[in-house]
Amino acid sequence: EVLAAKISGVVCTLSRKIGDQDKLFGSVTSKDIESKLREDGIEIDRKWIELDEPIKSLGEFPVKVKMPGGVAAEIKVVVTAE
Repeated sequence: EVLAAKISGVVCTLSRKIGDQDKLFGSVTSKDIESKLREDGIEIDRKWIELDEPIKSLGEFPVKVKMPGGVAAEIKVVVTAE
């Protein structure tokens, strides 16, 4: 629950190259989110990140993080143009 309180409301900003019509080259996956959070000093398991499908466009996306013990939190993933 302490970790949930720590990550609740966290904004994870990732920059990606874009092509025509603001489409990303590639996509943002739970592994990318885990890596960025780790850089920011937040250690979570990639399996806890609930991403139905990879993010393929620019914008803000709410992402649920479900931790063991039924504890959940929500972070905001922001994808910007590089």
